Amino acid sequence: MLKFKCPHCGEATISPLKKAFAGNQKSRGVACPNCGGRCTNGMQSAVFHTIIDLIMLVIVIVAYIKMDISTWVIVAALLGAAVINKIFDALFFPLDKSLRID
Repeated sequence: MLKFKCPHCGEATISPLKKAFAGNQKSRGVACPNCGGRCTNGMQSAVFHTIIDLIMLVIVIVAYIKMDISTWVIVAALLGAAVINKIFDALFFPLDKSLRID
């Protein structure tokens, strides 16, 4: 199974499911089972989330103003943005150290 490298110890210990829910750099993140260091998604993930969320916002505003069946389009846009963000976090962006101090 595909595993991602921990930025603290360099071992491939983080699963894609854990990586998808690691959050941004200021979140707590996920703990590496090997060294215990906290890992989050990097800055590229935050930029991607911003772009996708802005696209989703434009779709929601246009659907609300122009369409008769806007409820389903709005729900689909919200769910689509959430799913796309999690898939890209799980598969494409590198892990980084958490900036949060606990």
